[in-house]
Amino acid sequence: MSRQRVVVIGATGHIGTFLVPRLVRAGHDVVTISRGTRSAYVDAPEWQQVEQVTADREQEDRDGVLGDRIVALRPDVVIDLVCFTLESATALVTALRGTDAHLIHCGSIWRAGPSAVLPVTEENATPPQGEYGIEKDAIARMLKEETARGGLATTSLHPGHISGPGWAPIGPVGNLDPSVWRTLSAGEPLLVPGLGAETMHHVHADDVAQAFALAVEHRDAASGEDFSVVAPTALTARGYAALAAS
Repeated sequence: MSRQRVVVIGATGHIGTFLVPRLVRAGHDVVTISRGTRSAYVDAPEWQQVEQVTADREQEDRDGVLGDRIVALRPDVVIDLVCFTLESATALVTALRGTDAHLIHCGSIWRAGPSAVLPVTEENATPPQGEYGIEKDAIARMLKEETARGGLATTSLHPGHISGPGWAPIGPVGNLDPSVWRTLSAGEPLLVPGLGAETMHHVHADDVAQAFALAVEHRDAASGEDFSVVAPTALTARGYAALAAS
């Protein structure tokens, strides 16, 4: 694989913690963009080889300067881990259009709504509910259409509920409340939402990072596509395995 210049936006979060070292080990030149308010969840020597740029994504979006900043970095690949609105995604695509960059966007399995059918696939997923899922779905559709009509090369990856060291996993009642784990460890009754058959789809941050690294490596195969980054099974709130998106 040829050496590429990879710009990672939102590099010190869950995915970036593992992705940035992977990209460095693969021989790429890596530039990270983050607010600089925290370090990665897991320290790694590869961060010493990274060019780190401090910038507030939300503020630069409001000021309309983010796209120009990214283009000025002359990227071969842009990995956007912190884009949550169609407006923001469209502005970045507009700035990168005409370059030879490959834009890899972090979506979410929340682009799919509730379903009574398993496994949930890209083909049978129901429309999303809630602003977050609706925006992520709109972004993925926009990116796919952009590439299909001969514009910017794009790829969307949609992780499940990301887990890993440094932060509490989403628990069996669908939130980050640590009292859930205290209740379970004490053997006390735990009220779960609904019938307890609702599924949660955990995935380790490093597995998600590997998917992003593979999209960088296999540009031609990934361009114009979107992928769910999840295990072949999910867990219900009662702890039972259920087939889900793959």
